[in-house]
Amino acid sequence: MSVDQDTSQDSGEGSLSMPNDWFPSGWPSYLPQHQAMMLCMLFGTATVRGLRGSLDEVVQQLFNGEPGAFFGRNGGTLDSPVVWMDDDELEYLETDEEKEQFRADAAEHQARCEGLLRAAGVVVPTTLRELAGSMLALGIATVQDGVWSMQYPLPGPEAVLDLTDLERDRIATMRRIWERGPAESSLLNHLTDDLGRPDELFTSVDRLARASEVSEDDVRYALGRMIQEDEARLERGTPRSQVNLDDLKNHERFHLVADWQHFDDNRITVRRG
Repeated sequence: MSVDQDTSQDSGEGSLSMPNDWFPSGWPSYLPQHQAMMLCMLFGTATVRGLRGSLDEVVQQLFNGEPGAFFGRNGGTLDSPVVWMDDDELEYLETDEEKEQFRADAAEHQARCEGLLRAAGVVVPTTLRELAGSMLALGIATVQDGVWSMQYPLPGPEAVLDLTDLERDRIATMRRIWERGPAESSLLNHLTDDLGRPDELFTSVDRLARASEVSEDDVRYALGRMIQEDEARLERGTPRSQVNLDDLKNHERFHLVADWQHFDDNRITVRRG
């Protein structure tokens, strides 16, 4: 099964399904973010439930032809206009200068994405219906004789769009974070919930792996993230000095010194259901 039911909304007849790899795929950065996600949920739900028919027929089956707020506003339909910039985000900006800069950045981003779509021979969408067509053209979903399907993993934008090396690197980094996310959460839960956030812990990579029930490679990734974000450092020896994680073997003991205040101030933790 290519689509897992890990994101839900009440559609009146059950939950809606979102592909697990939608966010790490990279597409939210190159399509109208919120509306593309909603359409991806429609594609995923049609795939999981085995719904048959055109996009209009799928909408009819899910919402009795009245998707309303699901498409972002009351009365929304497949013919509603595409929205690249979410005006709600302006509420968090305090000054007119910040709002103007936000609008300028959003306009530049939209122009960049539309240019990439155009260069790839894909219609630049102006309505949700056209956006659905563009997403089908990009291979995000397919419909053949009324049967919907989605690949796993989803083909990423780097396979279709002419991205820069920097953009490709950003997508690759983001995917690594998402893929390691559950294992990283397991280690952090062990440190915070099981051990009560110790300021210092004498341990090793293999001990942390057993305690948090993840692989040693995942422990190294999670520790590396904490070190990179200045949330922790590793010390060893007499007298003690800071050591490099890559220089330690899995069984070698070290002191894990954590800065939980810095962690709380800077870390955003995402839990996926």
